[in-house]
Amino acid sequence: MLEQSAQTLSFSSTTATEQTAILKSNSLYTGLRIALTYTDGGAVGQAPFEFLTRIVVDVPEYGNNSRRVDLADNTIACLPLIAQLGCINTTDAASATNIDSTDPIDTVTPGFAYFDLPINKLNLDEDVRVSITALVDNVADVLSVSFAFLDYPMMDVYFRAYDTGATTSHQQWFPSDGTLQGVSITQYDTGWTAGITNAFAYSARDDDVTQVTLNGEQNTTYSNPEVLMGGLDEIISGGPTGTDQSWAAQDNYSMFKNFPQLSGAQYVQITSDASEPFLMLGVMSDAN
Repeated sequence: MLEQSAQTLSFSSTTATEQTAILKSNSLYTGLRIALTYTDGGAVGQAPFEFLTRIVVDVPEYGNNSRRVDLADNTIACLPLIAQLGCINTTDAASATNIDSTDPIDTVTPGFAYFDLPINKLNLDEDVRVSITALVDNVADVLSVSFAFLDYPMMDVYFRAYDTGATTSHQQWFPSDGTLQGVSITQYDTGWTAGITNAFAYSARDDDVTQVTLNGEQNTTYSNPEVLMGGLDEIISGGPTGTDQSWAAQDNYSMFKNFPQLSGAQYVQITSDASEPFLMLGVMSDAN
């Protein structure tokens, strides 16, 4: 069973402000549920996730890798996907968030959102800190954040997200103090602008990307990158659904299954015929 935390956050300013929750628990836990509720002048309304501008989840006992999640601006769109990638199987991934990871500005359930994130707490001496920067649409609105500790198995991973900006060629290095376990690369059409007008959108699949390579090695260089189009669906849902809610329908290129276990810094490079922006999300584990 999950255990609710006594700590909460509340936002009621129309300008972005940062607040931090220090989460205390009497027992070790594997994951953290972050639940958002938006009340619009006292009534439930708006999609709360679209009002966030930054989130940092810090687990001190992991040292240099204590920031298990650190997202801001455009990369915050990766949070629903991160929740799914933190799960050990597709069943858990299906319930790790109520937000469609392919369409993070999802208003199917206005007023509510939640995300289950892997923590894997190692001790009770140091408290997890969650810092969130957010705003509301008007001063009568309230964005509330609550937390719960999870006790079912989750992946022992952390995440590094990068926004390339518009580019025709980008080489992204991932840090050497962890082991890269997989990479997701997605083109987006509209950037993240926190608030009621947020219109962030990933790009539908096209043929702009002409090459994806991991470390420039021949075996992991893809000059027909469409072969990577199913790489994300197969690990979070079991395979593409054939709808626009499938990652295969987005302009996404992912490498996860049987990803090579290499030490030291790794890089991924993309080449595109058109200058387009991409979000690169690396899943990493702590180096032994």
